[in-house]
Amino acid sequence: SKAVELLEMAELDEIDDGQITIHGQDIDAAEVGGAMDLGIHIRVAGRKMKSDFEGIFERQLHRYCNEAMGFMHTGQRNQVWCRISKDTYKAGFRLEHIGTILHAKIHDEYGGLADKVSVTVTNDGAEVTKLLEHSEPVYQARDDRVADMTDESVDTFYSCTLCQSFAPNHVCMITPERLGLCGAYNWLDGQASYEINPTGCNQPVPKGECLDEKLGEWVNVNKFVHEHSNRSIERFSAYSLMENPMTSCGCFECILAIVPEANGVMIVNREYGGDTPIGMPFSTAVP
Repeated sequence: SKAVELLEMAELDEIDDGQITIHGQDIDAAEVGGAMDLGIHIRVAGRKMKSDFEGIFERQLHRYCNEAMGFMHTGQRNQVWCRISKDTYKAGFRLEHIGTILHAKIHDEYGGLADKVSVTVTNDGAEVTKLLEHSEPVYQARDDRVADMTDESVDTFYSCTLCQSFAPNHVCMITPERLGLCGAYNWLDGQASYEINPTGCNQPVPKGECLDEKLGEWVNVNKFVHEHSNRSIERFSAYSLMENPMTSCGCFECILAIVPEANGVMIVNREYGGDTPIGMPFSTAVP
């Protein structure tokens, strides 16, 4: 099945606050254990809203959805996977409640920026495909903003602990050359997120003294990771697969694995459904 989530800025006169639109069939039409397409399109309008905030707001969907009892959300952008428990379905949870949750949470946390929020949820295959096609250039434009930046050009990185609700020891370290593990946050997103919410999941991390330029290891980064990983991770290397690589949650886009027989490495992306050279598909290779 296909799935995509996209949040975009709108003008105040373009949307009605609280408008939740459902296209296609509701959850009742799905078979137990089956799958259906899913598209979530959120539009936010506000006098202080900026297009630079779109990716930040959008990434919060992961946290908002997982806070709902019996609802699981993993992935991001066009690699989303959601599950609903049988008990939650029996309790009356339907697609419109996704919109209700997102509308309420965005207003609750970003009320100073979001004056109006509308949500469209669809599982109509054609509509989902249309949203996928519309979202691709939006995602690309966000990523292109940091294309010419390097890790050496800044003295501060940004952390992300948004996924600690189910990966409590995981800390992402976002640098100009390295997106967050989910692929949805870049360095500029982390910077803007901190400006919006100085006590939130994205905190500035001054690099400090460089311990190893080749591996990408800095004193203050190690200190931050140690303190915010429940003191379970003591060192972090930004550029090494073997020595102190970054921890992970369940939202990564690709797996990079060592293949000893080939004296090399293998990369498999989330969309690939077949077996890999290490004998496992993506879903089984997830640690």
